[in-house]
Amino acid sequence: MVIMSLIIYILGSQIFLIPVFKKTYNYKITKENYSINGTITFKKSWTNCNLIEEQIITANDELIYNELSQDLIKDGFERKKDKYIKVTKKKGSCKKYEDQYKKHNYLNNVVFELKGDSNKEILVGDNYVEEYVVAKVNGKESKAVSINSNLNKDKVGTYVVSYCLTISNDYKQRLYRKIKVIDDEKPNIILNGDGEITLEYGEEYKEPGFSASDNYDGDITSKVMVKNTINTKKSGTYKITYKVSDSSGNYVATKRMVHVKEKTDNVIKESPKIEVKEGITYVNGIIIVNKDYSLPKNYDPKVNKIALEALKNMQADAEALGLDLSLISGYRSYDKQEKLHDEYVKKDGKEVANTYSALPGHSEHQTGLAFDIGSVERSFADTSEAKWIEENAHLYGFIVRYPKGKSDITGYIYEPWHVRYLGIDIATDVKNSGLTLEEYLGLK
Repeated sequence: MVIMSLIIYILGSQIFLIPVFKKTYNYKITKENYSINGTITFKKSWTNCNLIEEQIITANDELIYNELSQDLIKDGFERKKDKYIKVTKKKGSCKKYEDQYKKHNYLNNVVFELKGDSNKEILVGDNYVEEYVVAKVNGKESKAVSINSNLNKDKVGTYVVSYCLTISNDYKQRLYRKIKVIDDEKPNIILNGDGEITLEYGEEYKEPGFSASDNYDGDITSKVMVKNTINTKKSGTYKITYKVSDSSGNYVATKRMVHVKEKTDNVIKESPKIEVKEGITYVNGIIIVNKDYSLPKNYDPKVNKIALEALKNMQADAEALGLDLSLISGYRSYDKQEKLHDEYVKKDGKEVANTYSALPGHSEHQTGLAFDIGSVERSFADTSEAKWIEENAHLYGFIVRYPKGKSDITGYIYEPWHVRYLGIDIATDVKNSGLTLEEYLGLK
């Protein structure tokens, strides 16, 4: 692709008393990665010959466009909107300069081509080997080629090498080659300590540490993401994953295996801290209400505002997924629970009613921290809503209070709709433990 540039120097002034002369030539230059549509006008004034050149450039990407634009400005063009314009005043007859223009643009046979590819990639830090160009004017090899580049082989990015062939003072052609410096080497993660660790049941896991480095970014330890799902109160083998990406998107992951031994009689169970304040039982600071621990008849806190706000957030997120977690039942007073329980006893008998309905004073609903959501029908257990609650409730500070297969511990049937607010940290800890609240607090 050829850029036509006329660089004409002002030679002085002389008055010619001749009629005004004006002649315009259109031209189009195309190369591999850009094209130019231009016009040059020779206009005779009373004192000078004005040469007006206009160029409109297009390029296949912004980088080449910017480079070409800068080169034109260096050649004396001024950018006006989408055009590049240069006006030069010459002393004397316009015909002389018109003849020079035609000679340069119509008589010269120019071959100016890149050797090798117009787009190249090199690894960061590697040396760039210049493949140069083919440059011939009227069949003869020309050495009047200058090369300019902003290449930095030690920095990832895309650069341009530009080649300028000077055929005469007012005629130049250019070529452009893009060089992409890339980093394709993966970073490295080193784990401190052993790749496999064995813990006693209930023993606290202490992370031995790790480090991460990259050939280009250097120390990237702070970017390492660690996924740890260890529950030392549940025997089994756990995997801790360590992942990191460098600034070029190269990714690496490694893992550490942690084995938690089976629980034995030798494991000492930590005694829970039980406190009773105004008839309300707290275990490790958490209100406990079940068949063994009750609330006073006059305990009337209403619904807990923090718990209700958390519930609304959970309902909104579920609704966005097309799930219905409507509130069925929230806070209940002692008297309301008494009436409700009596109705269930009349309907199903005391023994059956006690498997799904608490005696007055023994209901979690009286704390203002428990809610029944979605549906209280047994079929609710097979719904998408129930599965979503099981997997996500802890993210909002709730646990499924009466989980499946734990009736012998909780005293109640599986209730996938009954959630109890504990706060996100404790709820997440209970969820990861796989235990009921009674087991988690050391009451069972």
